Amino acid sequence: MKTLIALLLASTFSWGAYAAPSHTFMKSPMHATEEVAIDYDFGEVTVGNGASQTWEFTAPDDAAVYISSITITGDDYWADTDCLGKLDATYSCTFTLYFVPAKEGEAMGTVKIMTNMDNVTINAKAKGMAAPAQ
Repeated sequence: MKTLIALLLASTFSWGAYAAPSHTFMKSPMHATEEVAIDYDFGEVTVGNGASQTWEFTAPDDAAVYISSITITGDDYWADTDCLGKLDATYSCTFTLYFVPAKEGEAMGTVKIMTNMDNVTINAKAKGMAAPAQ
């Protein structure tokens, strides 16, 4: 029997929004941990302002998910989450990734979420832009 863990989009933008696709992935308990990659583009964000994207993770109906670690790389990226530890069957947690550029230019970031079912990598990109002339 296959189990499900859903990565559902919960758009909660407060500064500037770009919709990300929702994603559902399946994993058989008979196979090794799956690697899932998600690409997300924050678009252009004014230096000193910010953008955010929230995802919701939901455990399958018949199994707990153990989220062992979350790592973030990228100078202008940070996160807020309640997704560490055990996520009981049918329970959800949220993960919000923020981009707040300190300077102009391209900015790449990576989030790695390690679980007992699927390991999720979010590849983020954005572009810091100068504030409009006043």
